Amino acid sequence: MPTKEHLEGQWREWRYAHVAKMFRPYGWTSLVAQYWLEAGDKDVSFDLLPGTWSVEDGKVMFTPPASGPNLSVNGKYPTEPVEIIPGRNQTYGHGKSEPVYFGVNEVEAILRSKNDGQSLYGVRVRDPRVATTVEEAGVSAFDYDPAWRVAGTYTPTALTEYEAETVEAGVRESTPRIGTFTFEHQGRSYSIELIGKDTATGLQPVAHVRDRTSGPVTYGAGRVIELQFTDETNTRIDWIDFNYAVALPCAFTNFVTCPLVPRENQLDFEVLAGEKRPSRDVARTMTYQVGTNGAR
Repeated sequence: MPTKEHLEGQWREWRYAHVAKMFRPYGWTSLVAQYWLEAGDKDVSFDLLPGTWSVEDGKVMFTPPASGPNLSVNGKYPTEPVEIIPGRNQTYGHGKSEPVYFGVNEVEAILRSKNDGQSLYGVRVRDPRVATTVEEAGVSAFDYDPAWRVAGTYTPTALTEYEAETVEAGVRESTPRIGTFTFEHQGRSYSIELIGKDTATGLQPVAHVRDRTSGPVTYGAGRVIELQFTDETNTRIDWIDFNYAVALPCAFTNFVTCPLVPRENQLDFEVLAGEKRPSRDVARTMTYQVGTNGAR
């Protein structure tokens, strides 16, 4: 095992980069709207965006206004209907999405589903002028403790997609499960489900967990921990480091669809490591209502 100094130094650099990314101008705290479209919706208007929005053949389509302010789509002002490709925005870009702006605001489309399995399309707006700072959000973390770097065994499984319930009632998010990670804590064995996050550098294994600190000490909806493959074939993970546990974006904004923690990942002990609960609470307000599309 590496020295405490090495582990703590690596964590400190990572922590700085994580916080900077979270609170950058178009980061998660800059979200100001989350609208919804369903199959068959046509010429829907949204209060913070120009033109009209439709769903055609499973595509989110934007029709520019005849005159006045327009979207910038991949560096151009469209003059006819154009697809807004679902995917993460440029800040977190790793899919097929293109940069879309309306004035200083950034716009993105996301793909989700309803409880009945039918497709649901979200349109989000990010305003850099309202992005909070780490000080405003009151974000802090426990000091690094090497005791929370816990050895374990990864068991890969066939990649399976499941529609996870989210903090947004009636909205589900497709989440790929890639295997389980088994470890011991105080003489007991635990096995948690891992998901695979698609990133610019490849598949990133992630654990989404709750523990007995969730709520009073850490974020109530759980925290996520990125694990690291330790071989070139992505079939081996040797440890989970709970010092890297961070709150989900829903700790800072309403305009997200964070998945709920899987039943298998509810830990019956306190994890006194990683990110603490933000001092500023976000009152959960639903943006999707069955039978409406969020138009203004």
